[in-house]
Amino acid sequence: MGYVLIYGGCLAVLLTAPGFDASEVAAVLLLLGVAPALAAWLATIGATPRAQPVHEPARELSWIALLLVAIGVGFLGYGLSAVRAAVTNEPARSVAILTAKLAVMVWVPALVFRRLGYSWRQLFEFPGLDWIELRTLLVMMGLFSIIQLRFGRGPQAIGTLMAEYELSAWQVIAMALPVWAWLAVEAGLVEEFLFRALLQSRMAAWLRSPVAGVLGMSVLFALAHAPGYVLRGAHTVEGMARPPEVLSAAAYAMVMLSPIGVAFGILWARTRNLTLVVVLHGWGDLIPNLAPLIRAFAS
Repeated sequence: MGYVLIYGGCLAVLLTAPGFDASEVAAVLLLLGVAPALAAWLATIGATPRAQPVHEPARELSWIALLLVAIGVGFLGYGLSAVRAAVTNEPARSVAILTAKLAVMVWVPALVFRRLGYSWRQLFEFPGLDWIELRTLLVMMGLFSIIQLRFGRGPQAIGTLMAEYELSAWQVIAMALPVWAWLAVEAGLVEEFLFRALLQSRMAAWLRSPVAGVLGMSVLFALAHAPGYVLRGAHTVEGMARPPEVLSAAAYAMVMLSPIGVAFGILWARTRNLTLVVVLHGWGDLIPNLAPLIRAFAS
């Protein structure tokens, strides 16, 4: 209920903004919220969640809250802008951004949790996939592919790239494999480790409810992206004409990003397999980012 009220309040804020298209929200809810969440639930029927130790949920959540504020404002807001300004040539810029994300969003939180008594193995365990998890991966990959190919902008960008560089479909497919691996690290490992493995696990333990853990994580997952809309120009990626106000940025992030957070939260709650969510996250970002990354490394 709390999630519904927060989502509804954020939607009400956006509905008062000039030029806001409510139909976009309906599409996001269906394509990135309801459909993936339902698919994740159905595909993981019969799955057994792996053990995920949580020592002191309340104390650890307070540390995560501090980390999220510092990362959301200091890094996603200002830090990435500084990296982009300092490194202007590709592919050096992409490498610098990846290195910065791993350092700030993976290495620093890991060091904090090492001080809280966790071993490296407990923090970074990448188990193989059992047959239910493999089924889940294939189902979710298929769904994300359909959504991106039918409704996303990625296919058009890929077509433009193929014409520009005179690439065949097989060449693009071959290039897609290392790009997928890159995105599994840059987007998958970075976000799944921080938001699912660390944050969601502690919220679920503290609230004593896997459902509350999923929804609470999804709210914070969305809000952590809001500073980027205000401080570092991420609004241009979302088609905004100018940086939004703080409240509008938070509302937009909540409405547009939290639904996909719910889907990945369900996958984590039902399996607690970091390999699964990391690989799938990279796949979900593949089609939209394939052409830009190929260009970056071809320059």
